[in-house]
Amino acid sequence: MPLANELASDGVNYHMYRYERGNLELEPEESYQLDFDVDYTWKNLRVGLSPFVSYFTNFIYLNPTPTYFETLQIYEYTQNKVSRIGGELSVGYTIAPGLVIDVSGEFVRSRQLDGPKKNFTLPFSPPLTFLTSTSYILKNDIATFRNLRFQFDWRKAAAQREIVPPEEKTDGYSLFNLSVTGNIKLTEGSNQPEFRIRINNLFNTKYFNHTSFYRLIDVPEAGRNISLSVTVPI
Repeated sequence: MPLANELASDGVNYHMYRYERGNLELEPEESYQLDFDVDYTWKNLRVGLSPFVSYFTNFIYLNPTPTYFETLQIYEYTQNKVSRIGGELSVGYTIAPGLVIDVSGEFVRSRQLDGPKKNFTLPFSPPLTFLTSTSYILKNDIATFRNLRFQFDWRKAAAQREIVPPEEKTDGYSLFNLSVTGNIKLTEGSNQPEFRIRINNLFNTKYFNHTSFYRLIDVPEAGRNISLSVTVPI
């Protein structure tokens, strides 16, 4: 069913930095989707594939327009036939005891099948992305630290050149993250405090997420940030 904001909006959405207009003629969405999922494990190798295809007879979405209210772009809720196809692929391999590498990818392709922007994709369509994670569990304890697990992530997002006018294209980017987790051995027993140190965007890369509304006002995603958490069981 159409939501209240999709039907009756007519003003500035300051959280998203845009002007939104509803559409009282929106009807309940109807969709048909086919999913397929397969997982295969052989010795140290794990493979997963989950493609999908969907068809909407009347998909509801925010359509960007070339007009502005003051400095905010006007978006109008629209309803058209839409097809979507995509899926996820994941591969994991245990290189050695405690050392695992995982690679996954995501892809979505959308098409408007009628309306004034027929044959264009949907606004804010995500680009092709890959994530490679390498993790290693240390066998031996270090001082008072036990069950140490190190993980290094590399996320690669392709450039998004397939847009809906007047959307702007977005460059691709690479991000690197590093994390260390483990337990702090204070006393004998199994209930030991757990700690986690994580560094996101390790190299302080400036990048824009195509699915984020903040890129519309030229605000990049977060730079390098470090977080530390400690969980103490009671």
